[in-house]
Amino acid sequence: MNRFTLSLAALLLPAVCMAQLPYTVTVLSQPYAPLEEATALSPEQYDDDQGWDDPSFSAPLGFDFSFSGYVVDAMDQVGLGALMMGTTIGGDILLHGVMPTNYDLADRAINGGDPSIIRWQTEGVPGEQVFTIEWANAGMYDEVFDSSGSSLSYVNLQVRLFEADNSIEYHYGPSDIAAEITNFEPQISGLLLELDLFSYSGTVLALGGDPLDPDLEQLANVDNWYYGPYMNSYPADGTVYRFGPTGVNLDLDEAASAAFTVSPNPTADYLNVQFSGAREWKVMDTAGRTILAGQGQDGVRVDMTGLQAGTYLVALAGAPIQKVVRQ
Repeated sequence: MNRFTLSLAALLLPAVCMAQLPYTVTVLSQPYAPLEEATALSPEQYDDDQGWDDPSFSAPLGFDFSFSGYVVDAMDQVGLGALMMGTTIGGDILLHGVMPTNYDLADRAINGGDPSIIRWQTEGVPGEQVFTIEWANAGMYDEVFDSSGSSLSYVNLQVRLFEADNSIEYHYGPSDIAAEITNFEPQISGLLLELDLFSYSGTVLALGGDPLDPDLEQLANVDNWYYGPYMNSYPADGTVYRFGPTGVNLDLDEAASAAFTVSPNPTADYLNVQFSGAREWKVMDTAGRTILAGQGQDGVRVDMTGLQAGTYLVALAGAPIQKVVRQ
């Protein structure tokens, strides 16, 4: 697909102002580490005889990951460069995704160059697993499908999802992007949350300005993102953007009524879950399987004595999931 287009017909909407965003962004500097033992996109999943351009595939995380309260267990590539989306279905179908760059990536092997590889892996022990997906030596659509045979630009980048705290990282490696490409496509990076499948309206957290110290702005529509915040240049080799959850739900009014606390954490026996009103609750293991469930009025005391030591998830409808440790 040429260019970052989603075939949207919605009108441009103004930026949404919130007292606090669901994520903060921190800029780090780390040497780029390519994946070594990983699952690679197979030739059967290529959408071109010589390689991939807009492949459609699903990468299982191996654990449940929360996008500001929306839990997914896999990330799907739907044919838009490095855009990866997870899906939740609960009445409405909502999309939650990551986009480290808007550039339209393609396999350099299509134009006779060294192959571009998409690969992913999950490492770590349960409760502390990290999912990483990488685009290695990825070329640019305009060059890969240039009849003159020119295919010079490339990028190396990764997205990492952390089970322990539901944080997200973008890792940028060695790159060389032709000026002709950047003239047409400024660098756009950010997160897409609770997007409606049909209108693509929802929550967009967009990075803009200086790539060494980017601003994070919340928008209400993907269209507004494409014509709105962008960074002055592509991030340099070794740049890492870490998106840390703030614990704020996307709807502040809903969050105020849905918020709950758990204590003590860690616990050896009982867990006190404090909330307002009549609520349904459940305790899940790290694979998302329900272990305990029930209803309570203005709080509940959960007996954890029958559970093995480890990490568990406590969930109430409409509120971000919280992790607790049973000692």
